[in-house]
Amino acid sequence: MANNSLPEFPMIDWCFDIEMYYASSEQNIAAQMRNTFQEYKQFSFRYNGVLTSILVALGLAGSLLLLKQIYSSHVFSKRLAIHLGMICIWDSLYLVACLATYGVPSLLYGMIPVYGVMAYILFLLQPFASFCVSCTIWQVFAITLERYLAVSKPLEQRARTARFAAGWLCAAIAAGAFVLNLLPVPFERQLVPCFEIVGSRLRNHTLLKPYDDGNSRLYRFVVHFFPDLIFRAPLPIIFIGTLTVKTIHACNQRSVGNVQLTSQINRNIPLRLYLLNFKFILCNTLYMFNTILLELLGYGESVESNEEGLIDRYMNSFYLTDASNMLLNSRRLAGMTLTSSYRVVPVKPRVAEFVLRRIVPVKRSIGIEILTKICSSNPEMVPAIVGTQKSLPDGELYSCIPSFQNKGEQIGQFVEQVLKWFCDRGRDEGIRQLGRRLGHAYYHSNIQFSAEQWKIIRAQVVAIIIRHTLKEPFPKEGCCSVEELQETLTRVFNFVLCEMRSGVLCAAVEAKKRVKLFALQSPGQIWNNRASVSGVWAVPQDPTKRPRSQNGRRRCSLQNNGLLPLLITEASSK
Repeated sequence: MANNSLPEFPMIDWCFDIEMYYASSEQNIAAQMRNTFQEYKQFSFRYNGVLTSILVALGLAGSLLLLKQIYSSHVFSKRLAIHLGMICIWDSLYLVACLATYGVPSLLYGMIPVYGVMAYILFLLQPFASFCVSCTIWQVFAITLERYLAVSKPLEQRARTARFAAGWLCAAIAAGAFVLNLLPVPFERQLVPCFEIVGSRLRNHTLLKPYDDGNSRLYRFVVHFFPDLIFRAPLPIIFIGTLTVKTIHACNQRSVGNVQLTSQINRNIPLRLYLLNFKFILCNTLYMFNTILLELLGYGESVESNEEGLIDRYMNSFYLTDASNMLLNSRRLAGMTLTSSYRVVPVKPRVAEFVLRRIVPVKRSIGIEILTKICSSNPEMVPAIVGTQKSLPDGELYSCIPSFQNKGEQIGQFVEQVLKWFCDRGRDEGIRQLGRRLGHAYYHSNIQFSAEQWKIIRAQVVAIIIRHTLKEPFPKEGCCSVEELQETLTRVFNFVLCEMRSGVLCAAVEAKKRVKLFALQSPGQIWNNRASVSGVWAVPQDPTKRPRSQNGRRRCSLQNNGLLPLLITEASSK
């Protein structure tokens, strides 16, 4: 007898719901499976739903805070800021995709369905989440490689970054991740119509199912496992960890002459980097383990048999996938760690603007006074400043010498430009480059100041600027105090000194490589190498107009553009 209570089934797929299948089954194992599904639904609600939503909220907050800190401070260079900003964007997009595919559905359904609205969400956002993970890994790899090359080969890295813009590199990363993660999707998944039995009625939906149920393991190996092995985990992760260790080791070995430069490094930074890399490796390696177990070996792939081992493996595959996603979500909390690790340059723009308004009319006299004060404390600088090798008599008025006045005027212009840079908080790299060029010139001079001498120079410079700033009384609104002026100008000086140190480090690496090249090359080749290396640091100009010293050594003239004040000039002989 025909059963008239049920409608005639259409010749389309049934909306697959394994929980409903066992709920209507009379098999002996049905009761056990219903209990198993109920336990998993509770687990999924707590961890995939509640905990994932909390991690997503914290991860988004950390990424947004880090993004704000990157573009509101002067700590990061423009290129590094682009890389870190893209990592924040990829992490944020990944978290949103996880919230849509795991967090909210687990709160609503417990077990995530593969039909209805969720079919479209899973079809679009699951591959997009993998796309974001790949972009993050490659972006971190790019940063790690550039930082390592910047420490080990600064000259080559500067030339390389000038040729390859960060924007094009980010576009190449996105294109590669698209090919790896999104391009195969239309050939592996499909959205088909399906029907759902609701009481005595049929409801039409859309079902997400594999495009070809018979995909061989060879196809999975070629399309998924092998590319993931090379481009996602573990090879990129191993390279990231190795280069991080080498970079930290190279930074710890940095020195200028016999002086180590690691005394002021925060000892927590290497530990943080090691922990972040360990978490990065752990989270992405579990994903690779799941890829091998579930896709390549077919763990828990079939539930057609009632064999207890197969059903247990099928349910365990759910827990493994959830654990992998949870670790990937927790890795996104690195934004919080990075936010607390990097400090914003603590210079108040309003104080810098106030000082700038007061000193612009008298910047020339300020520069000459600063140079006079420094030369009075360090008489050995005077011959280099005035362009003579003879010692000047004691008590001679330096400020009456034209070359002395010109360099003092350049110092005043430099002070103005530095304060403008802190006022507008722009991302212009000009001040950084000028500071590093000054450090390069300082390294090649015959004058080397000790730490105590730099402290004295800093105190003298700050005192002169404050005295000129306070020649007029403070405005009635009281924009700042003398203490704030002292603190702000000290921090500005320290910033310039830090950029000078970067130039000194690059010059030290250059000098070491030059010595090695001199030892390997013939005397006729030495001059060519010397000219090409020193030219990296020189301001671009007509080569025929570059001055040479008496012994034929080419100087790195850094004052031709009128922007960089040379407290010192490179010695003509050593």
